[in-house]
Formats: sequence, structure tokens, C-alpha cells
Amino acid sequence: MPLPTWDVFIIIAFILSVAYGFILRREKTITVLCSTYIGIVIASNFSNYLYELFNGDKFIAGQVWIKSDASLPTISIALLLISSFFISGAINSTSNKAGDISPFEIFLYSTLNMALIIATILNFLPEETRIMANNSSKIANIIYSYHTVWVIAPPILLIFLNFRKK
Repeated sequence: MPLPTWDVFIIIAFILSVAYGFILRREKTITVLCSTYIGIVIASNFSNYLYELFNGDKFIAGQVWIKSDASLPTISIALLLISSFFISGAINSTSNKAGDISPFEIFLYSTLNMALIIATILNFLPEETRIMANNSSKIANIIYSYHTVWVIAPPILLIFLNFRKK
């Protein structure tokens, strides 16, 4: 029996992201999107420091260091996902109102958020692994090819849809 391809996992991730977006509703969906951007900034800026710390090259307070075989891509991806998760939980509002957003907009925000996460994860991977993933998955190749679009599209959509409502 053949193993499922990367495309299956990517499609499942998109389905779960959209379902999660409908559960969260407007404000929380936008919060998750913003926390993804914050997670990207944190992972981009602090993963090298953590990589050096986990490989024993850096010390905390001149004495504490950790010796492991963690790779830079693993640390970057873990830092992106963990920081996004904790930040979205910390700043999610407790509002119960649904907001004035259509299901189509929730679908767009959730889809763009997942595309941004997957494109960033692919960007953090070593080049050989990324090429292998892009060659074995049509969806991953498309998502990675349009990485800049996934970074720019959500803020443009937020601005456009907010002006449209006013």
C-alpha cells in the first residue's frame, strides 16, 4: 500500500485551518493570522541564537549550555509554531460576538494563514529537503513559489475588506 503524499497532508492542514477559522470567528481568526506574523519574526530573529545554545556554542549567564544535535531548520520551525500558538492564546479576545464578517472572508483569512505557515516552514528547510518536498508535491511547490504573495496578501486583504465595510 503506497504511503500518502505530501499533498494529502497539506490538504488536511488547509481543511483543519478553515474549520478552526469558522470555530474562532472574525476577531480571533485575525488574531491567529497576526500571531503567525509575530511567530515568523521571532523564529527568523532568534532561531540562530537557540541553535548555538542547543549546540553548546552559546552560554546563558556564562555557565548554562545545552548539548544536543538539533538542526537549525528544526529549531526554526518549532519556534515558529510554538510562539504562534502561545501568542495567539495570549492575545485572543474573550469576545463572544461573531463580528460582521462573511464565511467567505473567514475562509480567505484561514487559507492565507495556512499558506503562510506552510510557505515559511518550507523556507526554513534546508535546500535539499525543500527541493525534494517541492518535487514530490505539486501543492508544496505552488505554495513555496508564491511565498511573497502569502506574506503580502493577508495585510492587503485586511485593509481592503475594512475599507469596503466603512
